[in-house]
Amino acid sequence: MALWLALFIAAALLAAPWRGHVDDIDAQLYLVLARNLARDRAFFDLRFLPGLLPHFREHLPFGFWPAALAIRALGEWAVGPAYALLTLASILIAAEIARGVAGPWAAVAAALALGTCESIWQYGGRLLLEPPLLLCATAAAAFALRERPRWLFASVCAAAAVLIKGPFGLLPLAGVVLGRALVDRSPRLLLRGSLALLAATLPMALFLALAGTSWRQGYLRDQLFASATGARSDGVTVFWFPLRVVVGRFWPGLPLLAFGLWRARREASLQPLAIACAAVLFALCLPHRKWANHAYVAFPLLASLAGAGAAPLIERLRPRALLAGLSCAAAVAWAASLCGLLRLVLQPPCPFSTELAEPLASLAPGAQILLISPAPEVETLAAAELAAERDLLPTPETGLPAQSSVRWALAREGFVQKAPWREIARARGWVLLRQ
Repeated sequence: MALWLALFIAAALLAAPWRGHVDDIDAQLYLVLARNLARDRAFFDLRFLPGLLPHFREHLPFGFWPAALAIRALGEWAVGPAYALLTLASILIAAEIARGVAGPWAAVAAALALGTCESIWQYGGRLLLEPPLLLCATAAAAFALRERPRWLFASVCAAAAVLIKGPFGLLPLAGVVLGRALVDRSPRLLLRGSLALLAATLPMALFLALAGTSWRQGYLRDQLFASATGARSDGVTVFWFPLRVVVGRFWPGLPLLAFGLWRARREASLQPLAIACAAVLFALCLPHRKWANHAYVAFPLLASLAGAGAAPLIERLRPRALLAGLSCAAAVAWAASLCGLLRLVLQPPCPFSTELAEPLASLAPGAQILLISPAPEVETLAAAELAAERDLLPTPETGLPAQSSVRWALAREGFVQKAPWREIARARGWVLLRQ
């Protein structure tokens, strides 16, 4: 009952951002990708807009399949709940890992530590690659942590995680293999785990071999190799940046994680998990290019270890008192979520959904609109907002054309307006124009 109450709290927090307006460049860009997959009835050809990323190759298409299926079956409203369910499943698996190494109350603590982590619940109900990645990668680690590892299931789950987000999908399983091999002093276990890891890379390798040159150049060379070697200049290059992410964002589980590490010094059952957490964090530091969301793949394992650390503290409480407290917390979480109070953690809504919403509503879905900026390549967020929220087709341009077949334009302030363009509205540095 306590575990289900913890999941109920996590569900309330995951649903909280839906009461507000979310501006997230990745989530909105990915929504357009999934929408196009559903409309095209395609499986492998990702495209954003005709004038911007017409062939999207930064990620493989498999992480967008759940969203495309949800859109085809129920509509775009179902995308958020579908990915929230994937996140809830990850929380449950992290709880089961904690149960396996430290008992049932560790499972409750792990679910609370992961489900109340803001970086999980604020982003777990959006169309991002992390919800399916965390589910598959954590499931692979869970199969490998069993008393008798299920290497086939672990390899299948890790293969799905690799298809979603490349090498990041291997890290939890690789960390567990290393941890168990060191603690058990078993070369045989290390060999079997290494074979499972190797098998997990084969589906991605097969896809890249058969998919064509554009995928090998766009994903393998320009994304994976460029991120690992530093050929891409975006992102953070500080070596220990993933550790900063954990220290800054893995709350409220961070103090409990310290208890888990302290217990692991004396209890052999916790040592493979502790070594796995350390190995995953070290591996996350190795690529030259880093983002904060890259570190989230370690959060379920960290939550499991934090739950193990908190178990002795929770066991001192009376079960009825604990259930009463969790019930009150669940009621408060759902009340705050349904009332929209937790939307205060979101960024202010974009002008296209507020000041410019009424004039933009006159454009039919699928209509073209010029996106005028001195540097149109940096206006991906604006293009994603227009495409995702309004179903428009923004076309980047560096200046207002004297004549155009496109009747509408959205320009950065500062451009000289000449006939036949007429200002309709302006807000926060943007001017909406019409011929």
